[in-house]
Amino acid sequence: MRTCILSPLRIKSTLVTTTTTTYTPRLLLLPTTTEITTHHPINFYPQARTMSSSHSKTQLKGGCTCKTVQYTITLNSVEDARTTLCHCKSCKRAFGTNYGLTAKVALDAFSYNDGTETLKKYTQQNGVTREFCGECGVFICEYGKEAADKFRYVMWGSLDEPENIPPKGEFFCKERASWMPEINGVFHKREIKE
Repeated sequence: MRTCILSPLRIKSTLVTTTTTTYTPRLLLLPTTTEITTHHPINFYPQARTMSSSHSKTQLKGGCTCKTVQYTITLNSVEDARTTLCHCKSCKRAFGTNYGLTAKVALDAFSYNDGTETLKKYTQQNGVTREFCGECGVFICEYGKEAADKFRYVMWGSLDEPENIPPKGEFFCKERASWMPEINGVFHKREIKE
């Protein structure tokens, strides 16, 4: 901080007699412009504040409800994650709602920190494998046969701060619930490969 010393003030008062009072203030500390921007930034992008960075990489943390299973996603940039909504029947059933919401990340960007001994896996007839906590049942990630050695589709709601990677698109829009509006500002595909 920059330190400024103000010179003594002379205050005249005309009550009954004229008196002169000298007032010397204590040191007044004023922040410099650099300190204002460095220590008190105006942050329009919450992700810049909430994500931890390690050697210019971005780390996102997540886990299950009971905190047994914990994971980390390490990315060069948040743009390396692709969050999408999927309206297919399989996702609707797995998520128990009207769409699935996952963040696609490279396999080497995803790692479990704790709880692997309690992980359960289930592979559907269509070849999609889903991993979930064996204690509380929270769905952690999924992957297809073809993508198993390349990607993980991480459950968006299992992230500690999911808003850091907002949706970029919607798949299987032909199966979107009739009462659900289209998400603005993202891509829309009627099929997975369109």
